[in-house]
Amino acid sequence: MGRSDPHIFNFYNRNIEPREPTALLGFSNNNLFEGDLYDLSLENWEINSDWHLKKKYNTINCTRCAYFCKAPHSFIKKCHDHLEDEGRLFVDWGLGAHWGEFYDSFKVGWLKDGEHEWEYGENNFLWSCVWSDEFTKNPDAQKFTNNIKKFGYKDLKAAVFDEVPHVLELEYIKKYFNVEYKILSLWEDLPQLYILAIGIKK
Repeated sequence: MGRSDPHIFNFYNRNIEPREPTALLGFSNNNLFEGDLYDLSLENWEINSDWHLKKKYNTINCTRCAYFCKAPHSFIKKCHDHLEDEGRLFVDWGLGAHWGEFYDSFKVGWLKDGEHEWEYGENNFLWSCVWSDEFTKNPDAQKFTNNIKKFGYKDLKAAVFDEVPHVLELEYIKKYFNVEYKILSLWEDLPQLYILAIGIKK
């Protein structure tokens, strides 16, 4: 289990309340809930393909994988289309350890096609994040901002828009969902931030 796992799993348990039937989009070792698994690690579901779920669901739970999405606007719309009326979407984006000192340039810590993957970027593996100016008022976001200043970032917004090639505005999600969000900040030495959007289909 990774250093962050106990904290992020508790964060999910506190804030994710699925209603059956549930679709789990992500990785088998990250899902704490029952449902139909669309597992990226088994290559039977690809977030950047023309994907379709096998039916409509009351809940879509996408944890620790939306940041692989090159087209987050399309991803949100497709989640909306695969939910029943008033269905629930739980989706999170993470920023983390970019400013660590393990490598000259941050590596995300897993392999793709036999190669160690690098940081966010058009030719790499991590592509998107979500943003709203509202986030800057959140205490955990403020803590994360303070933790990354030593790495040269003036604030969280600058970090997101400097690091991430495809930024999804929270306002776009609000077109399709009634949305609230939760934020978790971890670690002063190697800062990590998780932004969980909780949406009810309009």
